[in-house]
Order: sequence, then C-alpha cells, then structure tokens
Amino acid sequence: MTQPRDLQTVSIVGLGALGILFGGQLAQALGPEQVRVVAGAARAERYRQEGVEMDGATVPFTYLTPEDTPAPADLVLVCVKFHQLEAVRPLIASQLGPDTLIVSALNGISSESVLAEWFGPERLVYAVAQEMDARKEGRRLIYRDRGQLVIGAMTQDKAETERVERVAELFRRTHFPHTVVDDMPRRLWGKWMLNVGVNQTVALYRGTFATVQAEGEARDTFKAAMREVLALSAHAGTGLTKDDFRYWLRVMDGLDPAAKPSLAQDLEAGRPTELELFAGTVIRLGREYGVPTPVNERLYAGIRALEVQASVSSSGTSVSSNK
Repeated sequence: MTQPRDLQTVSIVGLGALGILFGGQLAQALGPEQVRVVAGAARAERYRQEGVEMDGATVPFTYLTPEDTPAPADLVLVCVKFHQLEAVRPLIASQLGPDTLIVSALNGISSESVLAEWFGPERLVYAVAQEMDARKEGRRLIYRDRGQLVIGAMTQDKAETERVERVAELFRRTHFPHTVVDDMPRRLWGKWMLNVGVNQTVALYRGTFATVQAEGEARDTFKAAMREVLALSAHAGTGLTKDDFRYWLRVMDGLDPAAKPSLAQDLEAGRPTELELFAGTVIRLGREYGVPTPVNERLYAGIRALEVQASVSSSGTSVSSNK
C-alpha cells in the first residue's frame, strides 16, 4: 500500500486571531504558495487587497476561493468559531483530496465529532490550542504569547496514531510550536474546563485575564465553574484530576493580564458568543449525569442578559442614527 506523502500544503479556514497566529507561522516557514487562506469571493478579494499583519509585516498567504483552488490541500486547519462551522463546511470540502487531514483549533469538545460526521473520522487529528492570548484588531494580530497546538490520538488505533505523526512531522519541520500527548481525551476536556471558567467569568465581570488572576470573587467563580467540569469528567470517563485543575490554573496565571479571552471580546463587539459551547454544554451534561451545575447556570443567565442588553443598545443606536 502506498504511503501518503509528507504534508506540504496547508489550507486555513477562518482568518481570525488563531488563523493568523497559526497560519502565519506556517506561511513564514513554508512560503505563500504552500499556505493558502480559503474564503468566499468577496472576502478573498478583500484579503488580497488589504492583507493581514503579524509581527509588523504582512503575512505571506495565498488567498483562494473554492472555485480557483488548484489542487487539494494536504492539511486543512479550521480556525473559526463553533457557531460558524456550518457556514464554512463548503470551504473545507473544497480543499479535500483522498489523503487530506483536518485539524480543528476550535474551542470546546464538539467540533471534531461534527467534522468527522461530515468528512469522515479517518481525516481527523485532534488538537487543543492553548497558552496564547492573541486578538485581531482590524488587519493586525496583537499578542504577547504565541501558545501552541497540542495534538494526539483519542484511541489506540494505529491509523489514528499515524495521522498524528504526519502532522507532528510537519510541525517539527516548520518549527511550529506543538506538543504530542498520549492522553488526548483528558487534554481536550482540560482545555474545555479552563475555557468554561475563564471565558465566561471574564465576560460576566467585564474584565481581562487579570480579573481571574487576582484573588477575589471573580477568581472564586472562575475556579468553581471549572470544578463543575471536573465533576462531569468523572462520569464522562475523560480522566480529569485535581492535578489537571492545578495545571490549567497555572496556564491561566501565566497569560498576559491585560489580554481577554474570545468570549469577552465577542460580547464587547456585539458578535455571537460561544456560550452554548461552554455553560450550555456543562448544563446539558449536568442534567444527563445528574451533576449539579449552579455556577454555570448563573454564568449562562448573566451572559445571556448581557447579550440581550448589548442587542438592545445596538438596536437603539441603529434607530437613533437613522433619525
């Protein structure tokens, strides 16, 4: 049986902060012909005209539409928000050949199962994006910490392990920051546990990472929300422990105090948030397993109220501006 060739071409779907951060590092190593950003016609043309900037320079991407894609990619890196996944399904499909692999850098514990249902589990390499604090301002990427992608197999299946190794080889060759782990279900749930705590608490308290790094009510809420995920893990069989809890606290405490997580950024900008991916999923699993989730229920209600308030304010501004 012919072995798949080394991964050479990468397609980025989603050019937000993570798309620029991770795609930009690959483009600098592989060159613009090998790393392409796939978008609809209008968006692709705007990117061609304006570009995006990282580290003070324009990132050397090639911008393509599905229609002008010359050949399938070896790897598709998906960097959208979860609620955008359905919309970019055709973009992902346009990049696939027989051996194309897919890596999702999305938050949460659900995107890989959705992608596997659409495109086949034999394409998936599970990943967790962690330790970065990037945000996009206009066409510029702002960050202090680049973070990394953690990849690994969810099972002992040889084919899955080989897929992980193919991606790891690309990352080693391009000096892309990454770690390969042998406990991916635990790592996936650990990062989700952190996101449940930090994304929602910072958003509700209208703060920054510093809000949950300092002792006080907000940090207590942040940790309590995480503990509810820890309790769920025992029922889900994903193996989270108190050591994992402490590990993710250390990760959080090492991030730029002035930065903000994505849910807080989205809430401030009036964009749809990933609340359902965090508290929504915790509450659903809590009901399924019979585990109380009062902290996430409070976070869910509070952030929903802020979303409604932001929507009303936006509508009011829109009406007054038309007078």
